Amino acid sequence: MKRAQTLLVSILLAVTALGASTQGAFAHTGDVWTNSNAFTSRCLGFNDTYPAQLDSLARTQMAALGYSPLGGAIGSGFNTTAFLGHVLADWGVYVHSHGDNYWATSGAPNVDSAFLQDPGPNRCNVLPNDTIRASAIKSATRGSQYNLVIMSTCFLGSASSTMPNAFQIEKVKNNTQREFYLGYVYETYDSASLRFENAFWSYISGSPPYARRTLYSAFIYASSIGGYESPNS
Repeated sequence: MKRAQTLLVSILLAVTALGASTQGAFAHTGDVWTNSNAFTSRCLGFNDTYPAQLDSLARTQMAALGYSPLGGAIGSGFNTTAFLGHVLADWGVYVHSHGDNYWATSGAPNVDSAFLQDPGPNRCNVLPNDTIRASAIKSATRGSQYNLVIMSTCFLGSASSTMPNAFQIEKVKNNTQREFYLGYVYETYDSASLRFENAFWSYISGSPPYARRTLYSAFIYASSIGGYESPNS
C-alpha cells in the first residue's frame, strides 16, 4: 500500500479558508511513543522527568496540527509489537528513547539504526532484545509516505542513520518538501531536547497560528537559537 503524498498539515491549515473545521477535515492518524522506564533512577541513578514533559509537549502540538486520532504510549505500552503493529496507519510519528546507529545483523560496515522500546517497570534496556530497527520499520511501512517523523533520540539525525529511509523521507531538509524528518546528530541531553523542541513547536503554533509556517522554517528557527547543552545536537 502506497499512500498518496499530501501537504504537511501546517501548510493545509495555512492556505485554507475553512477555519477551525480544517483540523477535522484534514485529520491524519499520529502516534507519540515515549520510553520512560529506561530514564528512572533504577536505570540512570536519578529520575529523569524530561521524557514525560517531551511526551506531553509532542502530544499537544501534534494534536494542534490536526493529527487525530493520536495514539502511541508512554511507558511499558511502548514495545516493539505495538509500534510495528500500528506504524502503517500513521502519518505522523514521534519517538523519545535511546537511539543509535547499530551494526546490521549482517555486521559491519552495514548500519541498521534503531531506537529502544520501553523496558517496562522491572528492568532496564538490554541489547539487542529491545531494539526496534530501521529495517523492521521499513518493512512495516510498506513504502508508505509520512508527513512528519521526529526521533527525539541520540544519533538518529546523523548522516549514517538509516532511520529516515525507513519512513521514505529524505535526510536533506527543504522548504518545498511535503514531508519532514527531525533527529539529533550526536548525543543529546533530554533537557536540551526539550529546549529545542519547545522552540520548534512554538514557531509552528505562534501568532498568528499556522500563518504559512512550515516545519522546515521551524527547524531553522529552533536551530538559530543555539546554546543547547550538547552543542552538536
